[in-house]
Amino acid sequence: MHMKTRRGRALLYRSTWIPKGSAGNTHGYTQQRYVGSIPLTAAAISSSLHSKLTQEEIAFVESKVCTPARQRATEENRAAEQRELDPGWRIEEALGLLGEAEKRSAGQPVPAAILDRVQQAVSRLHAKGSAVTAVTTKSADPLAEALTAVRTAAQSVAAGHYGKAPAEGVRTTRTYKTWSQLLEAVQGENDSSLLRALQESGYVKRRGR
Repeated sequence: MHMKTRRGRALLYRSTWIPKGSAGNTHGYTQQRYVGSIPLTAAAISSSLHSKLTQEEIAFVESKVCTPARQRATEENRAAEQRELDPGWRIEEALGLLGEAEKRSAGQPVPAAILDRVQQAVSRLHAKGSAVTAVTTKSADPLAEALTAVRTAAQSVAAGHYGKAPAEGVRTTRTYKTWSQLLEAVQGENDSSLLRALQESGYVKRRGR
């Protein structure tokens, strides 16, 4: 059996050898007779085509068309499943949209409530490894860096980075929660606060002493 492909289908031909001298011919030649066709994506031979083929021809079509089609379908399904589970391409698309939004936000600031939702969504993402790079070298002056960061944050807030707070539910926003955590980290009574560290080091006196 011989196969030709055209427009996504396999065209099947049966080859017959015509010997010299038959029907008055002066030399032998191969005669091809069209049998039928099958889509290149077919995972099985249709019953109508199956009935026209010999066992050897069925094995030929299976090996040339159906088996490769099933393998491609399996690979495509596996790739589709992996894509469905993969958050990476969704984040990449979101980053592209955020980039477009960033350019337009200068002329039309984004409501703080929307930014808060974005920040909350990002904070819930599960990162591979640590999302924050650990500090492995000693800072020249951590307090000076913290002071600079606070001043930069103040300028950003004043410039409208977070927009205006919502009329209700301010304490539920990420901005307010971050501010509360910042206060706790700086002057909280817990052992991990900056104030407690400075007190333990003797740079700041405890109240009542």
